[in-house]
Amino acid sequence: MASRAPNVILIMVDTLRADRLSCYGYRRLTSPRLDAFADESVLYAAAISPGVWTPPSHASIFTGTYPSRHGVDRTHPYLDGSFTVLPEYMQRHGYRTFGISSSFWIDTATRFDRGFDVFRQSWQLLQTGSNPPLERQRRRAPGYRGPSAPRGLGEELRSAANRVDVAFWRRCCQPIMAVDKGAGRVNRVVRRWIRQWATMDEPVFAYIHYMEPHLPYRPPAWSRHRHLGVRAEARARTVNQHAPKFISGRARMGAEELDILGQLYDAEVSYTDDCIGELLDSLRTSRLLERSIVIVTSDHGENLGEHGLMDHMFSVHEPVVHVPLIIRYPGRAYRGVEGGLVQTHDIFPTVVAILEDAGTRLGNGQNGHHGPNGFDRSQFQGGPLPPFGVPRDFAITELNDIQPPISTLTSRYPYFDWTPFDRRLRAVRTLTHKYVRASTGAEELYAVVKDPGEFRNIAATERTRTAQLRAWLDTWEAGIPRAGARAEDRTGATTRGRRPHAPSDIPG
Repeated sequence: MASRAPNVILIMVDTLRADRLSCYGYRRLTSPRLDAFADESVLYAAAISPGVWTPPSHASIFTGTYPSRHGVDRTHPYLDGSFTVLPEYMQRHGYRTFGISSSFWIDTATRFDRGFDVFRQSWQLLQTGSNPPLERQRRRAPGYRGPSAPRGLGEELRSAANRVDVAFWRRCCQPIMAVDKGAGRVNRVVRRWIRQWATMDEPVFAYIHYMEPHLPYRPPAWSRHRHLGVRAEARARTVNQHAPKFISGRARMGAEELDILGQLYDAEVSYTDDCIGELLDSLRTSRLLERSIVIVTSDHGENLGEHGLMDHMFSVHEPVVHVPLIIRYPGRAYRGVEGGLVQTHDIFPTVVAILEDAGTRLGNGQNGHHGPNGFDRSQFQGGPLPPFGVPRDFAITELNDIQPPISTLTSRYPYFDWTPFDRRLRAVRTLTHKYVRASTGAEELYAVVKDPGEFRNIAATERTRTAQLRAWLDTWEAGIPRAGARAEDRTGATTRGRRPHAPSDIPG
């Protein structure tokens, strides 16, 4: 099977909104390379993230489960549960696995390197098991649960060298040299890998993570020039990019400042698009592209001033939960726009469906919940994406833990009332509506087709629909076993590896 199995390349662009890509209808040309890629792929128009920030959203993609089930969040950002993760599954199928992350949340210290033969942290010059940024989070916001970073003289020396490297390039070279320490560094590593992959007999699974659309926005000069005029570029140097300052009113931003912020974001998107294009060119030149499933998606989106918010930690509005998902299947047998509702944690079930189908055709597949190598598909809370499965009737997004915690925000900005943000949120998204319930009991309902900006809460006027979606959310929540439960107890009535569907009496 291994000789005929396709490579699987998962490209993750952190904090990328679907509506800021031109292939998703954005008015500015931000993504010409992804636009061309989408023409020979399946573009999923209504892809919803199950989480709103990096650790829980990534863990959902890696496990095929919702955040409330895998349990990864601010107080426990470690992927250390008993679920099989995607790279482990690929290893068991004879794949060589490669990963590179640009976020300190996704690294060896948080166990997101599980199942990778090769795993690099692009933000480290010397690869270490310690994670100073995470340790700082521990000290500033008590409450983390999990293992401490390994210690030792070697780790301390490598960490010190990494700190010197960051300080050197930021303070000494960056002001006078156009040295790319972000996506450019990722591409330099992956291009070397691609040359290696082209000579290997085994198929490859690769996870490639870009961080550019995440705050702070520091696009390279060429991309900044493309999206900002001369006057805007001068203003961009001083525009506020600190989310709590904006939300608390300490930094007031008018329409012009918010537009500049959005243009900086667009410049980062364009830059990342260019880098993805470079990797696609390398895959094509190495004759790997036609033998690969290439997936481009994001873990979550971003608020750029909508609803008085910046960043992605405080809401489940569309700018945060609607993410791009574009998949090029081998041979381009499938292409076009899929308008049905899907979620990003359906990626894992899709890969399983494709590989187990390939195994069956070669005579070594298995039937039932347990596929080859004994993998139990019942861990999934969903099913394969179209065309290998059917669209969802609903999608769920969870915001279970604010980062930084409310106590930290209150101590730093005591003049602002953070109480309204001190709650958990769950959203039920259909193709036409979104129902949101807070842990405080507050409810919201938006007609997202007629009201894409989610300006009008119609929960009080659309009582029937609100009641139906509320009842369904109650049922869904009751079917989710607690994180950390035994594997045999993790199969609630609504989540036994099948594509969940809403009750027939729920409209939209």
